[in-house]
Amino acid sequence: MDPKEQAEVVAEQTLSGTRERLAELESRPTAEHVAVFDTLHQELSGVLGALDQHANTPR
Repeated sequence: MDPKEQAEVVAEQTLSGTRERLAELESRPTAEHVAVFDTLHQELSGVLGALDQHANTPR
């Protein structure tokens, strides 16, 4: 699998997991939502940073 395909797989897995965790918020107390949002933000920022770094790497 080439690096671009790997990046796409990681991005899709992260997005899928994010959707699941956001859907679970309905059953959680509102006070817990901020912690979930913070964690998701960190994870998504990391994936986007890695994808951006890959996009800017010369081939």
